[in-house]
Amino acid sequence: MTPDESLEFSVPVDIATLPTTGRTFTIAASEEARERVAKRLDLQKVHELSATFDLKPGAGGVIQVTGEMKADVVQTCVVSLAPVPAKAADTIEVAFITEDRAARDKAKREKAKATRKDEEIEEILENHDPPDIAAGDRIDLGELAVVHLALALDPYPRAPGVVFDGKAWGVEPEEDEKAPSASPFAVLANFRAPSKKPK
Repeated sequence: MTPDESLEFSVPVDIATLPTTGRTFTIAASEEARERVAKRLDLQKVHELSATFDLKPGAGGVIQVTGEMKADVVQTCVVSLAPVPAKAADTIEVAFITEDRAARDKAKREKAKATRKDEEIEEILENHDPPDIAAGDRIDLGELAVVHLALALDPYPRAPGVVFDGKAWGVEPEEDEKAPSASPFAVLANFRAPSKKPK
């Protein structure tokens, strides 16, 4: 299928062409795609971005997607702005449904609401993590890899040996909850009654 030009890294798969036994895909972003991904995720560099996916059709138009993403990137230290090389990896487990299945599920929900069949509504809502909808009955594995790269990145990368100096930034250090508080008896021990003045 034709890649989606609006995405930084696009590898679309038409789920209608999947064999019933499923199919494995191994993808890797080109240098141009990696540059676009780096810009999108505010990274200095993406040296590698690849993933392996297993797509398997299930009952009722559900497509089970499992796989692994790995990447070699350069982030920016949040303190010194120095480059921070990093490895990122993530395990992917997600389910998709066809647009037809999504439409049928929606109609079923509406019908259940109209007839006030509480037990049917409860059955529909039983799955708290419903499958994603495969727009146009296709799954973009490139975009899926980029999304999981974003999730796997350290949100506050620091260069080795760099320590955040709160005072330099005008930030007061938080009180250490583990630090022992002053004993009320210690306070009393240091308390000295005022001396009596001679009459």
